Amino acid sequence: MTDYFDEAAAIWDNEKYRTERAEAIAKKITSMVPLTKSMKALEFGSGTGLLGFNMIERVGELTFGDTSQGMLDQVEKKIAAHQYGNAKTVNLASSSITSKYDLIFTSMVLHHIEDYEDTIVNLVRSLTPSGYLCLCDLDKENGSFHRNEIVPHNGFERASVETLLQDSGMQIVGSSTAFVNVKIIDNAKVDFPVFLIVATKKCM
Repeated sequence: MTDYFDEAAAIWDNEKYRTERAEAIAKKITSMVPLTKSMKALEFGSGTGLLGFNMIERVGELTFGDTSQGMLDQVEKKIAAHQYGNAKTVNLASSSITSKYDLIFTSMVLHHIEDYEDTIVNLVRSLTPSGYLCLCDLDKENGSFHRNEIVPHNGFERASVETLLQDSGMQIVGSSTAFVNVKIIDNAKVDFPVFLIVATKKCM
C-alpha cells in the first residue's frame, strides 16, 4: 500500500474532491477546537498535507507524519515553497511518535490500518493533558468505496469509535458529518459520508 501512495503522490492533489474535502474538514475542526499559536500539532497519515496546510497558520508548530516518503516529499516541497518555519515531517515507517502534542488530527487514514484500535490508543497517549484528537474517516459502508482495492475496514460505526475514545480517557467534544464523498457506481450516484469526531483528553 505504501508503494501505491509513493507512486500516486505527485498527482495526488489533482483530484478536486480531495482539496474540497480537506478544506471542509479543516473548517469543521477550526470551529470545534480553539486553535492557538502555542499549539504543537501532528497530522497523522498526512499524505501531501492537504488538511494540515489549511490549518498551519493557526498553530505554533505542525508535524506531518506519514509512512509514504513520496507523500512526505510533496509536503516538504510545499513547506519550502511557502517558507513555513513552523513545519516539519516525520516518516512513521521508520520513526515512532515520541513527542507530545496539543492537537492530533487524521483524515481517511484509519480504515487503511488493520489494528486501528491500537493506533487510536497510541495517539491518545501522545497527547498532552487536555489535548485534542480529531478523527475523520468513512462511515460504515458495504465495501463499494474501495471496490477495486482491498482495505482492512469498510468504514466505521461512529458509536464504536466514540466508545473506544471514551475508554481511552477521552471526552467527546462533538461528532458530525464533515464531508460527503460522492462516487458514480454502476451508473448511480452513491454518497459516502465522512465523520469527524473531536475529543479532548481528560486531566487525570
